[in-house]
Amino acid sequence: MNNSVVEYTKLKNRDNSKFSELVLLFNVAFESPNPNYVNSENIEKLLKNPNFVCFVATINGRVVGGLTGFELEMYDREGSSMYLYDLAVINECQRKGIGSRLVYKMIEYCKSKSIKELFVQADGIDQHAINFYTKVGGEQTKTFHFSFDTSNY
Repeated sequence: MNNSVVEYTKLKNRDNSKFSELVLLFNVAFESPNPNYVNSENIEKLLKNPNFVCFVATINGRVVGGLTGFELEMYDREGSSMYLYDLAVINECQRKGIGSRLVYKMIEYCKSKSIKELFVQADGIDQHAINFYTKVGGEQTKTFHFSFDTSNY
């Protein structure tokens, strides 16, 4: 993959196969217990959702990285915020600027839509993610994340 051209694309409705490739990449990167699972129905629904954004990085047509985000409409101020949900790059392409470029593509997209805030969460133990988001210009804030397993209620 040396000297290969990396192409960055915002996925659109009907880009199901590229999104499926990205989901498989996410499954491996995030050590999913079922790395070969792709929910085709959800893929199709998400790509039709105007508040869902997905960028992929490809080399020779192969997805080597990508990110997903959700535009959140605000009620307490004008406009929206963008929540960067997932970002991953395959191991052999890491530390070559692909992840950074994906974040910058999302920032450019946000600017084009007058979205003034892009935010992402990183687990406190994931020092690689914390270092990465700091390197690309993110400001770390102290927040607490609470999860609720709704099946327990």
